Amino acid sequence: MPSQTVTQEPPHKSGAGIFIALVPWVLFTVLVHHSSLKLGSVVALVASVVIAVPGLSKGRPKLLELGAVVTFIGFVAVAFLADPSTGDTLARYARGIAALLLALIAFGSLLFVPFTEQYARDQVPEQFWNTPRFKEINRRLTILWGCVFAAMVPFHIIAGAIDTQRANLIFNWAIPIALVVWAVKHSTAGQDDAAPAQAAR
Repeated sequence: MPSQTVTQEPPHKSGAGIFIALVPWVLFTVLVHHSSLKLGSVVALVASVVIAVPGLSKGRPKLLELGAVVTFIGFVAVAFLADPSTGDTLARYARGIAALLLALIAFGSLLFVPFTEQYARDQVPEQFWNTPRFKEINRRLTILWGCVFAAMVPFHIIAGAIDTQRANLIFNWAIPIALVVWAVKHSTAGQDDAAPAQAAR
């Protein structure tokens, strides 16, 4: 009987890494509203550095994590150096600025390596990294998340402009959370499309 070699392509899942990388951004959003821009910036910077270190130590830095470090260094500098009036204005619109920077990081990664691909590589054998399917799915997922981050920007800006508790609840939390849930569901669907495929040769 002729021998058969079965190759199996694993699911292109990025795991929890992406959500861990978003922790500094969530901390920043919570603390800016409930405490201060200074505290939110410092805590987010510390968290982003802690999260980025493992990738850096392995020689596999991730753009989303490095982008967070750079972003929050900038926020810390402005928070401590700007006059109180500028600081107050920045605090009101900081979440919109952060969402815009997240979107720019996501879309910018398409010029190099889609940021979701960097996390997917942690769970997918290297032999699949250059397959068209792997590349296509991660490009699609990166565009999806970039669009979600970009969609959050006007809502955060509206919340900052209205600056009421109800506006904060609706535009800073309810709508962005709904967008994230939608993105997670569609990301899962995209990963299901990349379910293991078997080919006998």
